[in-house]
Amino acid sequence: MMHENDLEFVTEVDGKVIPPPSSQPTNSVLSNMKAGGVAGGSSLNNSSDPTSSYTPGSSLPLGASFNQSAHPTACLFHILFKGIAFTVYMLGSKAMEGIMVTVLCILLLAADFWVVKNVTGRLLVGLRWWNKVDPVTGATSWIFESAAPTSPDGTNATTNSFDSKFFWGVLYITPILWALCFMSAILWLRFNCFVTLAIALVLSFSNVYGYYKCSADQRAKLNDMFNAGAEMGMRTMIRNGVFGRLGGMFSGGNAQQQGAAAPQVQPGTFA
Repeated sequence: MMHENDLEFVTEVDGKVIPPPSSQPTNSVLSNMKAGGVAGGSSLNNSSDPTSSYTPGSSLPLGASFNQSAHPTACLFHILFKGIAFTVYMLGSKAMEGIMVTVLCILLLAADFWVVKNVTGRLLVGLRWWNKVDPVTGATSWIFESAAPTSPDGTNATTNSFDSKFFWGVLYITPILWALCFMSAILWLRFNCFVTLAIALVLSFSNVYGYYKCSADQRAKLNDMFNAGAEMGMRTMIRNGVFGRLGGMFSGGNAQQQGAAAPQVQPGTFA
């Protein structure tokens, strides 16, 4: 198609002017690509995979989105600073100096201690512990509080089951992980990590002890667990005859002592 402002080229051979062709040649490759693209687009729009369950607006998996939690944001922050501090401790030495790793870990551990003590414990399990200083005497008293089982209007105010399990599970696992790191540092003689690990153990165990004192239910569960373990150990010892063996060892030792202490009388004649 010719426009009025387009240039028109003509060819002259032996004085004869050959007019240009009426229609411009088209690029077959481009035309084939355009045709294929249109056909492919229509096939993509019209086809659908019946086995695919993905939709752009679908929610995250249950473990990642905390669908069962009454306070998903509190659950996220309950593990956020712990995870970042542990990651910095494990991998930070490869990207930065040791002193920077120590400073970052201490800051993250302090932030985690404050969040768990003042926010997540109150929201997830209804517990709180704090200290009060008497302005007159200067004495410090520790206060351990737990929410009432029912709210003032009479409705049930028990904590969410998912929140409670998540809170206590993460709370108990954290000092165990730091204790394993501490033992590893002792075995490999990594003395530069002792400060970070000592602070991590002190802060994590402080939260464990504080919330243990707050929760009568957790105290009862731990006592039952210890009693069950002791009872199982006693049954195992009785079944294997450990007490009988110990009694035989002691009785045999006493008999040998008595035999050694008894005087030996030899027959003889006196003049």
